[in-house]
Amino acid sequence: MLKFVVVILALPAVMLPVATFGYVLVRGWAGMTEAYGLMDQVTGSLLLAGLACALSSPVSLGMAVWLCIHGKRAGSSWLLQLQLLHGIPPLVYGLCGMVLLVQWLHWGVSLMAGAIVLAVVVLPQMTLNYLAALQRIPREWTEAARSLGLGTAQVVLRVWLPGAWRGLVTGLLLSLARTLAETAPILFTAAVFSGVGWPGSLLSPVTTLQTHIFYLAQEGIDDRAIDTAWSAASVLVLLVLGGSLIAQWLRARSLR
Repeated sequence: MLKFVVVILALPAVMLPVATFGYVLVRGWAGMTEAYGLMDQVTGSLLLAGLACALSSPVSLGMAVWLCIHGKRAGSSWLLQLQLLHGIPPLVYGLCGMVLLVQWLHWGVSLMAGAIVLAVVVLPQMTLNYLAALQRIPREWTEAARSLGLGTAQVVLRVWLPGAWRGLVTGLLLSLARTLAETAPILFTAAVFSGVGWPGSLLSPVTTLQTHIFYLAQEGIDDRAIDTAWSAASVLVLLVLGGSLIAQWLRARSLR
């Protein structure tokens, strides 16, 4: 009886995401004939996400390694700071990026401005994911490496990174999925509605699936615009779901 009650209580948590995903795909299918016109938006989204993760990953990895080495002395305060940064709404990052990068530095609405803002948004999450991956390395491996005379840098390069690579890739993919889901930061710093294919430079704007959905959804009386918005939403959901599933598969393998 207890198992039955627990299953009944857990069903909404399982069925609601499945129903939402199915509804998005069904609604998006109506406008799939226009999906070929979304290639520019897909390209812009992937460029922003990839560049943001490329900028954030070295910093996150360095912070995670530092926390693993000095965690007993200063780790708790740094972890608290990361948690606080993780809790700041992305909209705030977008407004700060607009003031600093777009206006003060005169970069304008551009790929680089949006990527830097997204890199700051995902930095806490990526650092915590990398830290969790490194902390799963067995302590015996580190002790054995140090007993063989390896220094700290050699332990990191020869033991920690090879042993935690699946967890590190998992953290990278989860952060990539997070960047694909963000709209507010790039709305002010990187994206325009249309007219941009492949950006000419890092200081050129891009079009993205997230902002495309936002703009089209405001055309509530135009059925074609709404159908296209649902199609863009289905493509975006599939991209995020694909990255998340790969990340979960790698995480499961890293825990074996």
